[in-house]
Amino acid sequence: MTVNEREYMSGNTSLVTSWNRLSSRFLPFRRMFRNCENSRCGQRSVLWPLWMRGSEGMRLQGRWYCSPDCFEHAAGNAFLRLLPMPEGTRRKSHRIPIGLLLLSRGIINDAQLKKALALQREQGNGRIGKFLQQIQAVTEQDITAGLGAQWGCPVYPLGRARDFLQCSSLLPLTLLETGRMLPVHHIRFQQTLYLAFVEGIDRTALYAVEQMLHLRTIPCIVSESALLEALEELRHISHAPTTVFERPIEPREMARTTRNYAWQVDATDVWMARSGRFIWIRLQTAQDSKDILFQALADVQ
Repeated sequence: MTVNEREYMSGNTSLVTSWNRLSSRFLPFRRMFRNCENSRCGQRSVLWPLWMRGSEGMRLQGRWYCSPDCFEHAAGNAFLRLLPMPEGTRRKSHRIPIGLLLLSRGIINDAQLKKALALQREQGNGRIGKFLQQIQAVTEQDITAGLGAQWGCPVYPLGRARDFLQCSSLLPLTLLETGRMLPVHHIRFQQTLYLAFVEGIDRTALYAVEQMLHLRTIPCIVSESALLEALEELRHISHAPTTVFERPIEPREMARTTRNYAWQVDATDVWMARSGRFIWIRLQTAQDSKDILFQALADVQ
C-alpha cells in the first residue's frame, strides 16, 4: 500500500467518523420528523413533524404512512403476502404417533391399539385418542399427558386454574374457537403469554400472537373437555366486538375495508397477521382496540 493510499483511507475513515458523530448529535432532531414509507408517495420527500404524523397519518406494522391512500396501498401488499399459507408454518405431524407413544409407556397394550386403529379405519376419520377412549383403554387425562410428551410441552391444569378469565380478551373469541386454543396465563412483567392447545401446537397461531401482541408465547396442552368448558364460559362474558368476514374477498377489497375501519375509529396503529384460516387485523386506538377477521383462503387472488 502506498503512502497516498494510506492517507486516502485515513481521511475517508475520519470523514465517516465525523459524519457518525454529527448524525448521533442530531438524532433527537431527526426523530422529530419522518418520511412516508410508501415508495410511490408524491410527498415522500416531505419531512412530517411528529405532531402532524399522529393527526394526519397512521402506522401499519410499525411503519408510518402519511395518508389513507398510502396506507391502503401498503395494506394491499401486506394482504398479498399473508394470504398464501407458508409451507414452513403448517402444522407438522410427529414421527411418533400418540398411539405408539402410549403403547411404549405401557398405558395401552398391542391389542387395544389394534382395536382402536380398526375402528378408526371403519370410521374413515377421527383421532386415535378418541377411539382409545371409546374402547375405554385410556382416560382423557392419559391422552392429554401423552400429547404433552409428544409435543414436548407442559400440561396446563385448566380445570383448576382460572387465570384464563383475565387474559381471554387478548385474542378474538372467534380465533379461539376455530383454532381450538386458549390464552391461559399472562405474566405481564415478563411480557409472556401461555397459549394452550388441544390437538397439537399450532406454530402459525403462536407466531401471530407474538406479532400482534408483542409478547413471548409459550405453548402448553390442555384437555379437550376443559377447553370446551372454558370457551363456553367465555361466550357469556362481554368481549370487545369483532367484525368477521366469512366470505373470501380479494386483497384490494380487504385493504380498502381496513382503511375505512381504521379511519372510522381513529386508529393510531394497525397490525395484521395470519392465524389459521383467518387474517387477523387489530386496530389500536388511544383508548382500546378493535379486531377484524378476514377469511384467508389460499385460492383468493
